Amino acid sequence: MKRTFLIISLVLITLSFVNCSKSDSEAPVVQGINLEGTWGITALAYVTQGATQNVYADEIKNGQAVNDFFFMKDGKYKQISNMSGTGTKETYEGTWKITGTKLIITLFINGMQADVDYTCEQKSELLILTRTSPDYSMSIVITFRKK
Repeated sequence: MKRTFLIISLVLITLSFVNCSKSDSEAPVVQGINLEGTWGITALAYVTQGATQNVYADEIKNGQAVNDFFFMKDGKYKQISNMSGTGTKETYEGTWKITGTKLIITLFINGMQADVDYTCEQKSELLILTRTSPDYSMSIVITFRKK
């Protein structure tokens, strides 16, 4: 009787670990933050030579500047933004994946493919994406909150 109880307990414990690791692998996570869902911009800054310049601060605050990232469960990605300089909302589509602390977004624009990589970090409920120029002279830091 004790042996049967012990075997059943071990099977249940093993199954619970298998289920936990399966669900964790289905939703890619960076530093404890699940990216799946819609993220809206809360701040945009350029950092050059140690100086930070906030950009579009008032427009972001009052909702005139829009930059939403949609991370879908199947690795698909969509971005809707009016911050490209044209003043109109544009939609970009592609895929996304996580490698360590890197978020790699592959965009398909006019039949061409481009990889855009960001360093990700989480502070409280914010997602902070940083992209640095190849010569390290400038960085763009975009802060998002999950909608």
